[in-house]
Order: sequence, then structure tokens, then C-alpha cells
Amino acid sequence: MEDTQGKKIVIVNSSSNFEYRVDMLYKCLKKQGHSITVFASDFLHDKKKKRSIDKEDYITIKTIPYKKNISLSRIYSHINFSNKCKKLLDKMEFEVLYIVVPPNSQAALARRYRKRDNVKIIMDIIDLWPESFPRTRTDKFPFTIWGYIRNKSLKYADYIITECKLYKKELDKYLADKNVTNIYWAHKDTKDNVLPDYDNINSDGLHLLYLGAMNNIIDIPKIVGVVKLLSEKNKVCLDIVGGGERKAEFIEALEKAGAMVRDNGSVYDEKKKQEIMDSCHYGINIMKDTVCVGLSMKSIDYLKGGLPIINNLNADIGDLIAENNCGVNIYDEAWDTDIDDIEKIRTMKKNARRTFDEYFSEEVFDRQIRRLDI
Repeated sequence: MEDTQGKKIVIVNSSSNFEYRVDMLYKCLKKQGHSITVFASDFLHDKKKKRSIDKEDYITIKTIPYKKNISLSRIYSHINFSNKCKKLLDKMEFEVLYIVVPPNSQAALARRYRKRDNVKIIMDIIDLWPESFPRTRTDKFPFTIWGYIRNKSLKYADYIITECKLYKKELDKYLADKNVTNIYWAHKDTKDNVLPDYDNINSDGLHLLYLGAMNNIIDIPKIVGVVKLLSEKNKVCLDIVGGGERKAEFIEALEKAGAMVRDNGSVYDEKKKQEIMDSCHYGINIMKDTVCVGLSMKSIDYLKGGLPIINNLNADIGDLIAENNCGVNIYDEAWDTDIDDIEKIRTMKKNARRTFDEYFSEEVFDRQIRRLDI
């Protein structure tokens, strides 16, 4: 499909966690000759603090801070952000409005600007709220309203992008007659790209890695159960990279299960992170069964680092693991058979990186965006 040149595009994104994807989108659309404006928040969600933004074509939206991930103050902050975007958009001329969801309040912008002539609405669903929270909580107010706002807004979009196939399946009844495509989260190329080392594999026990936040959606008892099972035949060492409110609880449970735990804190240096991955045999991607997650960001990090995955998500990542032999799904029978076999691990490490290159590289993302009729 030929590129349509020179359109005025506005991207609305309030989450600093999703800005990585927006930066790649911006780069891709800019190369196509479009004029881009990005609305971005001055509040860092993960660190809960203000920031300054020095990026070309980015407009900083002053955002009301909040302290807790699940709180009315966070919802109010999102609504306030969307209202500020409305005031700016009302004064602007644009041909494409690209809305990043969540928060679901941004999805409601689709209805307002659907009424404008010759404006195309694209909605990029990167996460599902409230479905990505434990299901025991999502059938109550205000979660029900949260989901309703998004679902009723979908019909106003010309094109809908889902970050994984599971999200399309979950929203299917709201997507009738809609143009829907799946574009996975991807990693952009950097000047310090570091490739995995497949040769020097540690043969002293089993070395595992947990990468990312230790929060309310990880399944600590299930991870502990895996560690206990593996400890019956091997010495288990578990590296942790990241932080979170459940970190101390997580480490204590792992040590009681027989693992030697190494806490590396947060690691931002790509070379250092790759060294840790090279020293490990598997990355842990285990979450509560009650959350709706098809593909975690940590699983893509593992694949990029050439690290096979121990996984419990029976969705996109589970299918990719089974189809590409780049890890094990613990819901499969006898998943732990020969899990410590070095040659088997070496093969899976190579397959993990190959899977990343095939599905999650910046080149693949760029190609998929270009196929859209923007």
C-alpha cells in the first residue's frame, strides 16, 4: 500500500510507560512525510514524579499527580488530562487523531472528533483496563464504568490497533465491522545494541531471572512453586532486576523456597542487563490467572536478550513459546523435563532471539505501521 504523504497527525498519550511505543510511531510516521504533534504528560507514572520533556513536536500537558496506581485520584488525573487535550484539539486543524488507550478517558475523544469532516480516528489499545487488574475486583464500581467508556467509544474509530491478539478476542463483540489489526509492542534499535552470548552458558545449577515490577499482578505463590519444583533436582539461583511494592515479600518467599536470590536493583544499562541475561537460563513470566494479559513487556525483553521463558500466560506469548520452542509453558504436561539440559537451553536461547527479530523488532513495527492506511 502506498504511503499517503503530508497529513497532519495528532497523537494523544498520557502514559510515560507507553511513550516508548509512541516514539517509534513518531519516527515511522515522520519518515513518511507526515506532520506530527504528540500530546504527552509531564508526570512519570512509574516514578510518580514530574518531568520535563525536550522532544521535537511534543506538547507537554500539565498533569495532576497521584500516588497510588488504583485510586480515584488517578482516574481524576486522567480525565483532567483528556479535558486539557480537548481544549487544544478544538483549536487545531488535523486529519488524523491517533489515540493511545488506556487511559479509557482518552478513548472518549474519538466521539468528539468523529463529527469533524475528513478526520480519521485511530485507536491503539496497548492495555485493557480494568481487565488487566485481578478479575475479582473488576466487576465493581468504578471499574465497570471504566470499561464502559472504552467499549462505547470503539465504534467511533476508523481503525483499531490491538497490542496483542488476546485484546481483540476480549473486545470482539464491540469490534463488529471494524478495521482491526494486531501490532505487538516492539523494541527500538539503539546505538548500544548488545547481542546475546550463546556459547558461555553457566552449567552450575539453574539460573533464573525475574525482570520488571513486583506488583499486585504477579503470582508469587506460583513462582515459588516453580522454584521449589526445580530445586528438587538443581541448585536454583534467581536474579532480580527491578523494583515494586512486593519486592521484599517476593525475595523472602523465594529464599524460603530454596533459591539463592541476587537483587540487582533497576538496571538501565543495556550491556549490564545483557550480561545478567547471558548468565541466566530462563526468564520468569508468571502472573495471576485472573488478569487479562496476552503479552507482557518483560517477555519481550527476555526474547530480545535471547532468554527462554518460563511462562503461565495462555495467550499470545504462550502460543509463541510453543510454536517457536523458545521456553516452556508451565500449563503443559511435564514442562520441566530436561529443563536443565544445556544443549536444549542453547537452542531455546537462539530461538528466543530469532522470535524477537521476527515479531518485535523496530523493523517489523515500522513495516506494520506503513501498511496502515493513515
